[in-house]
Amino acid sequence: MYKILLFFILIPLLIQAQFPDNTVHLKIGDKAPPLVLMGSDNSVQGFNFPLNDKVYLIHFWSSGYSLSKKFLPRLISLYQRYNNLPYRNIEGFDVITVAVQSDKIAWKQDIEQYNLSGITNLIAQRGFNDANIKNWGVNILPSTFLVNEQGIIVMINPTMLQIEQYLDEARNFPPNRKDLRARLLMNPNLSSGIPSHNVFLLNMFEDTLQKTKTNERGIFTFSEIKLLNDFIFRFDTTQNQIKYLKEIYLADANDVILPPVSKNSSRLFDFQFSGKDVQKFYASDRKANAIQFISKIKFKENTSTIDLSSLKELDKIKDIMEKQPDLVLEVICHTDSKLDDDKSFKLSQEQANA
Repeated sequence: MYKILLFFILIPLLIQAQFPDNTVHLKIGDKAPPLVLMGSDNSVQGFNFPLNDKVYLIHFWSSGYSLSKKFLPRLISLYQRYNNLPYRNIEGFDVITVAVQSDKIAWKQDIEQYNLSGITNLIAQRGFNDANIKNWGVNILPSTFLVNEQGIIVMINPTMLQIEQYLDEARNFPPNRKDLRARLLMNPNLSSGIPSHNVFLLNMFEDTLQKTKTNERGIFTFSEIKLLNDFIFRFDTTQNQIKYLKEIYLADANDVILPPVSKNSSRLFDFQFSGKDVQKFYASDRKANAIQFISKIKFKENTSTIDLSSLKELDKIKDIMEKQPDLVLEVICHTDSKLDDDKSFKLSQEQANA
């Protein structure tokens, strides 16, 4: 009799250990709870939201769950592209990862493997029983939250494209966009265009950005594409025109025929190209988006020597120009009205050239 009772007592305990009962259920519009956890530098770090007028991406994951680590490369890509951009009403974008696990060794190995050292990494060593994890209502991994500059949760488990759209709308200037055009060919001859064929534009993580179809001459166009570091043209191999081909050809926007494209290990025709090669596929010479970026650079009084307090602002502009090299920067300087016209004009030129 006692053995039977013991059996029925143990069963609920085992179930509870496998399925944590974190009764908090955060939803969009709720205030983000604080985080107080051990960081990768072995010190306790605390975060109360809102924090520094920034937008934060909070990602809960674990080394023991391979599926929860798939978002990490995307997370780093987001951080690298959006962390230092200027925004209208927020001070920036930052990322915090929270590993829900007891194994610190595996955690630190993953930080190194996934190049996470540039962002804030925390660990909840009590797992799902940690008070921080319960306060966030995290029951499954991965779990991701986007918190705005007011400390409010605005997205739960968003895709990378949804996060990009949110941040793009908050930027001080719109992202640079172009129309991309190419021609799908059966052989290295412009007259061999393959008509009515499905073409997909993917990013480096194989998210579909747009889908289009070739015209009667094999030409296809993707409209208003935000310029990224890497793109992939993917061609539908289930359609009869190329189903049995071993290789296909592409011509760029200037009808220059490129080297043949062979099927990859997944039996797909993928043409991958980087940001430096994307200009080959610009559909026109349409000017990049006009932007207005007001930045107050200070100079020492009546000189062209830049004040040290403005160096950080100049670094932001430098970073923008490096990330979007086709932008044209217009510099406008204003001098003290007390100077006469000739001196004022000369000083303005010197300050602009500084």
